[in-house]
Amino acid sequence: MSIKRILVNTIDTDLEYEVIGIDLAKNCVSAILLTTDGEIFGIDRLDYQELEKSAQELSPTIFAMEPCTEMNYMVQKLEDWGHHLSLIHISEPTRPISIS
Repeated sequence: MSIKRILVNTIDTDLEYEVIGIDLAKNCVSAILLTTDGEIFGIDRLDYQELEKSAQELSPTIFAMEPCTEMNYMVQKLEDWGHHLSLIHISEPTRPISIS
């Protein structure tokens, strides 16, 4: 079975999501959205205001993210809107690859 990621610019609040993975950066968010139908949507750059607006309109879902400095504010907001949070901890540091 081939899995295709569909690139979009916004979160479609009419869809139901199994999980939304977000990568918080200084000025924007990257996201991967897995619908309950198994479709995968990707957003390369989403500003924080758009994420917050969409999250308020979504039915409760799971948001997954890595721990970072921007996380505390976003976790509090998402939980206030009824969402569940899952923090992803990387157990092993990445190793540099040397090319000879």
